Amino acid sequence: MATIVDSYTLSEGSGKETNHYVVSIKGSGIRYKTGDAMGFLPKNNLQLVKDTILRIKAKRNSKVSTGDIDETSLESALIHKFVIHRANKKFLTTVHEKLGKGKEKRELGTMLEDADKTEKYLFIRDYVDILNEYKVRFTPQEFIDLLSPISPRLYSISSSPKAHPREIHLTVAIVKYNNLDRDRFGLATGDLSRGVVLNETKIPIYIQTTRDFVIPSNGSKDIIMVGPGTGIAPFRAFIEERKATGATGKNWLFFGEVHEESTFFYKEELFGYMKNGNLNNLTTAFSRDQENKIYVQDRILSNGKEIWNWLQNGAYFFICGDKQYMAKDVHKALITITEKEGKMSKDKAENYINKTLMKDEHRYLRDVY
Repeated sequence: MATIVDSYTLSEGSGKETNHYVVSIKGSGIRYKTGDAMGFLPKNNLQLVKDTILRIKAKRNSKVSTGDIDETSLESALIHKFVIHRANKKFLTTVHEKLGKGKEKRELGTMLEDADKTEKYLFIRDYVDILNEYKVRFTPQEFIDLLSPISPRLYSISSSPKAHPREIHLTVAIVKYNNLDRDRFGLATGDLSRGVVLNETKIPIYIQTTRDFVIPSNGSKDIIMVGPGTGIAPFRAFIEERKATGATGKNWLFFGEVHEESTFFYKEELFGYMKNGNLNNLTTAFSRDQENKIYVQDRILSNGKEIWNWLQNGAYFFICGDKQYMAKDVHKALITITEKEGKMSKDKAENYINKTLMKDEHRYLRDVY
């Protein structure tokens, strides 16, 4: 159980909330290294728990079995053990089974036969929404038996233990939105952003160690870091570590977000590192600050010649952040640079990036999600 000792926003005036948290691990015996992630087991929002219990017309102290030896109260089970901020297909299928014959049952049955439509429906609804729509009854135990367990959330650690002994720093984008006339929050980020009392609130954590996503042990090696948005987290830690260990290799950071004015995370810190020589290159891409959107992959392509020179001189290339779009686009950009600057065919360029750099030499490392 670790105590949150500091928190502040990194995105003042942006319309979206990204926060920096400092978690104390003093006296815990927990140790971590740069590149590791912190696992956090969140709990559900108390108001959502109350609304859910009210909607199934149950009492909060109703006894339920959750698979453990001892029974617990419905309220405790819903706070600590099960996901309730988004409904699952198993529950929706049971709702369909409970419905009486008629149009409502036929329409829901048709939707359940279409995986895409079912996924879209569930993506924006919790159990309260569905029970508002379909008037079926569940006993507390029936309801509990249909829920999915809460799993830990992992966050890249944005601090070096050498720079912040006995602390873990996190860079967290808060998920919050309004849907079907109700305010919604992500499970873990909602827990972190609502009701935290500094130096009092304790959260259950553990360290998820990394074997590969680490700074080269040879401090004279150069590193290129691509971390848009909260993907900057481990690279803040990398720079702190390189400074603390007196590494002589050059550091180049690519950072991207929406607006320079409101979402340039750790701006003053990074400028300080530039001034002191701990950060040699800082290349930014603020996508909405001009008519044509610019992303980190565009900046990488426009710096292709220099990136190629760094790679040929033994630099390591790191990516952290969005797996679905950003990481794929940066990967394509690297292959394009290799074709052009390395004067290779596409097949040879792909082999160089995918095999030589990534697998044989372990100089292309990714922490994507």
